[in-house]
Parts: sequence; structure tokens; C-alpha cells
Amino acid sequence: MKTKSILTTFLVTLTTFIFSQTNQLDANGKKDGKWTVYLDKDWKKVDDSTKATYRRYTYFDHGTNIYPMGPCGGKGYKLEGDTKLKYLNGEYKWFDGKGKLSSVHVFKDGEYVSCKEYFPTGELNQHFDYTKKCEGQPHGWIVYIYDKKGNLILTSPTCKDKNGNWPKMRG
Repeated sequence: MKTKSILTTFLVTLTTFIFSQTNQLDANGKKDGKWTVYLDKDWKKVDDSTKATYRRYTYFDHGTNIYPMGPCGGKGYKLEGDTKLKYLNGEYKWFDGKGKLSSVHVFKDGEYVSCKEYFPTGELNQHFDYTKKCEGQPHGWIVYIYDKKGNLILTSPTCKDKNGNWPKMRG
């Protein structure tokens, strides 16, 4: 009976370990599943974790980055938020060289929650809501697009299509 208990514990631990790993490749050598992304102080992607200031998670579906990060920062831009080396957690605001709000990114334990991008005039341009999933799919999001007067002009879910393909994405 003791042997059966030890074997069961081992199998549960092994299964948990296998399914919780990050940075895995599929059978074709493409990124698949949960991946850690390393970012420098300006949120530019770096491959060397020792040069990273921040970390976040993203998910790949057989080579397609499901949660790409759009452009952040730029020359003269300033970041407001927790700057300790760790997984992004909380609200991060980017301000342009003139001190105007450019974007607000919200993370929870390294996972994207939302991103809002603003026109130079201060009005909301786009809102990506990563808490809204596509029906029957574990990933996806909804983007809300506004005109310069603040009117909502488009609401669009981003999901796999009927053939299992993701739309072309930036980042």
C-alpha cells in the first residue's frame, strides 16, 4: 500500500511539473505554451535574462505569439510603475517626451490583464482586454478602438478562426 501511495504522489508531481513548465517547443521546433519574455528598462525584448529589468509571460500556439506587446516607450519616454526586477505586476504608465500619457499596461503576476493606448491629445485610442476570452478557447482578447472624439468605433474579439489559425499580429 505504501508503494502505491509513493507511486501516486510521484505521478501527480511529475504531471504537475510537465504541464506547468514554460518555454517549451512543439514537435516542429516552434514555441508552444507559456513562455517567459525578458524586457530591458525600456520594455524592449532581450534574450539574455541577465540583461533584463522586467519579465512577463506570453503564450504561443505552435509559433504564433498570442499576446504580443505592441510598441512601448521611445526616445524621451518615461515609465511609471514598480521598477524592481521581477515579473510585471500592477499598473505601468508610459509618458511621452512632453509628459503626456501614451499607454497604460496592467499585469497580474506577469500575465497581461489590459493595455490602453492613447492619442497624443489624451483621448483613448485602443483598449485591449485580455480578461475576455473567446468562447471555447483558453486564449484570446477583445480590442476596443476609439476615434479621436472618444467614440467607440470597433469592438473586435481576437481568436482562432474556424481553421484553427490566429490572425496576423504585431509584435
